[in-house]
Amino acid sequence: MVTQSKRKSNRQTNKLRFRRFIAGLSILALVALTSYLYYLNHLINLRFDGDTWAIPSRVFARPLELYPDRELSAESLQYELGLSTYQRVNLNPGSGQYRIFDTAIELHTEAFVFSDQIEPAHRVRVIFNRNRIARIVDLATGRNLDLLRLPPVIIGSYYPQNGEDRVLLSIEQIPQTLIDILLAVEDKKFFEHFGVSPKAIARAMIANFKAGKTVQGGSTLTQQLAKNLFLTPEKSILRKINEAFMALLLELRFDKGAILTAYINEVFLLQQKKIAIHGFALGSQALFRQGLEHLTTEKLALLVAMVKGPSRYNPITHPAVALERRNLVLRVSRDHRIIDEAEYQRLIKSPLATVNRLPGINRFPGYLDLVKRQLKGSYSAGELAARGLRIFTPFDPLLQRNLEQGLQSGLARFDQPDLQAAVIIADYLNGDIQALVAGREVDFPGFNRAVLAQRPIGSLIKPLLLYSLIEDGKTLATLVNDKPIRIRQSDNKVWQPQNFDRKYHGRMSLYQAFVRSYNLPFVHLGVDGGLESLAQNLKQINLLKRDVIYPSLLLGTSEMSAFEVTQMFQVIANRGYFSPLTTIRQVSDRSHRTLDRIPIDSYKLFDQSSMLQVQRAMIGVGEEGTASYLSRRFGGQTLAGKTGSTNDARDSWFVGFTERDLTVVWLGKDDNSPINLTGSSGALLVWADIMQRQGFNAFKLDRDDSLEWQYINRFNGGLTNRGCTDSVLLPFPRHLVPDKRSACE
Repeated sequence: MVTQSKRKSNRQTNKLRFRRFIAGLSILALVALTSYLYYLNHLINLRFDGDTWAIPSRVFARPLELYPDRELSAESLQYELGLSTYQRVNLNPGSGQYRIFDTAIELHTEAFVFSDQIEPAHRVRVIFNRNRIARIVDLATGRNLDLLRLPPVIIGSYYPQNGEDRVLLSIEQIPQTLIDILLAVEDKKFFEHFGVSPKAIARAMIANFKAGKTVQGGSTLTQQLAKNLFLTPEKSILRKINEAFMALLLELRFDKGAILTAYINEVFLLQQKKIAIHGFALGSQALFRQGLEHLTTEKLALLVAMVKGPSRYNPITHPAVALERRNLVLRVSRDHRIIDEAEYQRLIKSPLATVNRLPGINRFPGYLDLVKRQLKGSYSAGELAARGLRIFTPFDPLLQRNLEQGLQSGLARFDQPDLQAAVIIADYLNGDIQALVAGREVDFPGFNRAVLAQRPIGSLIKPLLLYSLIEDGKTLATLVNDKPIRIRQSDNKVWQPQNFDRKYHGRMSLYQAFVRSYNLPFVHLGVDGGLESLAQNLKQINLLKRDVIYPSLLLGTSEMSAFEVTQMFQVIANRGYFSPLTTIRQVSDRSHRTLDRIPIDSYKLFDQSSMLQVQRAMIGVGEEGTASYLSRRFGGQTLAGKTGSTNDARDSWFVGFTERDLTVVWLGKDDNSPINLTGSSGALLVWADIMQRQGFNAFKLDRDDSLEWQYINRFNGGLTNRGCTDSVLLPFPRHLVPDKRSACE
């Protein structure tokens, strides 16, 4: 009896221990589950309660302003419309579309939020008279418009490190037809289930078991969203469990509208090189060059069709498979009465109507690189890639096209495949950089030669040196001597500079020495005081690169980038007024609030009357000097410029300015080997090809009452008459007009 009682007691003790073990295990499991759910909820908080998605910042060109009598061809307008999301049609254009007539373009613009106003949508007809706008007719009212400002083209974006791109929509912006088709195909019971559909999972398991492979998925839209946002694409039981838990948490935390909106913004649709395109809105822009709100039913059906397999059903790479899948989606839409039978029969005969290839990523990489560098002081790379900033620039797509075409034709002259180039075009009155290329492959995002390549500038230093000499009391008629010189430098080495032609030309006016770009006269004047003035003037524009000044600075041994050269000549072209070069005019956030506005800044740095004398000498370079090719090519139109060459013909430079544009061209090789081109035989020709395509207004010297214009003999600097041989009309300070006369030969 004792033994049985003891056994019974032991059994009860064991049962009690087991129950306690199970209870403890249950508590541990509950704690673990609670902790894990807390962790999953924390992940959801990070995505939904903070910045839900990293949104690339967009960079905009200048807005294209249309007005009567503007010089603009119909072809140029069509080109710029093509850079944006406008689509050409043959019928009445809807929003974001245009059509072409013989002498007109009819377009339906989209509304755009500028910093100073909201530009509403317009339906207009732009009528051309040859290459000018004759009239702009508002088709809604029949009235002529004095000005129409088109929304600016997006010229590039700064993507997150994960290479994802998005355009976010609110629930109100999503077409109802898209929602109806998406739910009919992907999740019919979306508004009925609580994130997980047991029936759908069971149905999928049976279908997959019968087929012996995965042929059907049981995931709801909420589960798909959880997988896309938080989980890896691996196929495993653990991932499916996590997916189900996160779907339940999403449904617990958010309403159906928020979940549906998140899915439509998040779903992966396309891969464009290294950039992943997420969301129906961006997919619509990439494939159809239209906003999602403008898509017809069959196009919406194609986007929904791609959800099942973005790679397999890519309409560009696999059009036949994509067409078959789209028509299946249309059939489902008919079965759910989203469309009727007649519409279904019509739509399945429609072509896919997508672009032939996806647009390039950041079509203008050199310019975008400079924008990013100039934003660096205010915004980090992470902010640019995630905050969805709107960056407005003075970039001119039409000017850029002319630059690229002119560069291409110019480089074709030389038969040097490894010859590289950098070109910058700026408005010298306000410092706006309007166009830029960083190499001969204009759309290749490599080394930015326009900003980073430091090369000797050669004779490009002479305009600022000439200014320094004029400020020290010299005039364009001052006699100088082109003769040999030996200079012992601080390191005890002897420097013996030469002219480019290795000859000596005797006495002549400073003007003649400048337009012919002779070196020795400037070296003689430089060692007599001009060197110190030149160094000081370079320092004023932050371009003095060394503390120790060598006489060789007089011949442009200082290295600069094309960007720095542009800044130096901006001051010269703008009569001594300095405007910092910029690619940025305004930055706003995704809610259109202005964060930064870059004002036009211009202040007097150098004397205007002295700089006007330099400008007149630069005009002489194009009329009769080292750039006289311009006078022959452009029929005597007034242009100001300066050639630049370096030792052993390694670099070829030309800088020229017209009524408002300043253009800098550099040619050279990355390995710094000779290119056998001077400024005259290389960069000058490229510059001219660019200007030929761009068209320009001639440069005009400003009036200055402190200057007196006189004809002098270009060789001996004496006063002469207009009709005399070798006479040239030059400006002089009134107290420095030459007092000797030259015989009229």
